[in-house]
Amino acid sequence: MTNMVVRRRVNANPWTEFDKLWDSFYKAADEPRTPAVQIRNEDDKVTVKAELPGFGPDDIDIQVKENILTIQAFRITEIKADSEDEQATEEKKVVFEKSFVIPEDLNRDKFEAEMKNGLLTLELPRHEKAAPRSIKVKA
Repeated sequence: MTNMVVRRRVNANPWTEFDKLWDSFYKAADEPRTPAVQIRNEDDKVTVKAELPGFGPDDIDIQVKENILTIQAFRITEIKADSEDEQATEEKKVVFEKSFVIPEDLNRDKFEAEMKNGLLTLELPRHEKAAPRSIKVKA
């Protein structure tokens, strides 16, 4: 007795598959990337840590508009031609972007950001809660 294997004939065009791969590579390169982010929500503050390897403090822009916190990291690199005869150069903008909805009880005047070894740390303190107090009644 022999085993019979049935194979389906695939009508895929290898050039079409190559075009799909090429398009996906360039579309992914143009879109902003999302960094790995860790958020800790504590009683007195919110801590946001974002991994941004290869970026420095001057490459990072942090904006707060209404209750949206946006972290952007950008860098323009210059790619020179291989030989001295060619004059062509190219600039490529590498962008990381992430937005968050932040609570309204944060004290925006005391936000702090620190960049160290590719790790951005944001400390977002909360407003101090009013301490309970007693009121004396006058006679």
